[in-house]
Amino acid sequence: MKKLLPLLLILLLLLSACGAPAEQPDPAPTEAPESEPGAPEAPEPTTLEGMDEDELPIFPADGSGPAREETAPALSEETVTLDGTDSYLRVTLPQGWTWAQAAGTVDGTVYGLWPEDDPDFKVELHWWPERFAMCGTGVTFQDYTLPNGQKATLATEQIGEDLAWILILPESPDSFTVQFTAPKALYEAHRAELELLLGTLQQGVLAHPDAVPVEEATG
Repeated sequence: MKKLLPLLLILLLLLSACGAPAEQPDPAPTEAPESEPGAPEAPEPTTLEGMDEDELPIFPADGSGPAREETAPALSEETVTLDGTDSYLRVTLPQGWTWAQAAGTVDGTVYGLWPEDDPDFKVELHWWPERFAMCGTGVTFQDYTLPNGQKATLATEQIGEDLAWILILPESPDSFTVQFTAPKALYEAHRAELELLLGTLQQGVLAHPDAVPVEEATG
């Protein structure tokens, strides 16, 4: 019996060793499969983090393209002078404007001024041989101060979608008007250019070299 005990102990030790799980070696690192020829590589994700707000691209709300800066109108070096009998009216054209004398008028002389890229908006300079006057039930009259401080009269009337706009200048001694009739949308589109043009209005007296001095005429 004493001889059997050591044998039983050895068997028990062998059985416990068989039941323990064997240590597994670390798996070998697997290489990423090569992409198939011609297959596009996946793009790396992009981010705008860290950019200041003024560095981000700006687009209009309708998505039509980059936002366009509005540029203030500027004057050209071209002046237009309309002569009356004894005085004149002179203006300076905004850049991109042109002008021509209207033909066939029977109530004085008319010069037309307009933007070259939008001839539907035409401002007219009128000289009237007789004193200019107007009336109308829907016409609004108001004072208008000229660049030289003189007071003119502005008459306006809404006719459907069109705006009739007439600036009646003080007699100097001739009668002049600056006027147009156009859709109100066109007036709003060219309002800054019109105000720039009106800021150059000048009236002056014509010199008549043929005139006889008063003292000589009276003898």
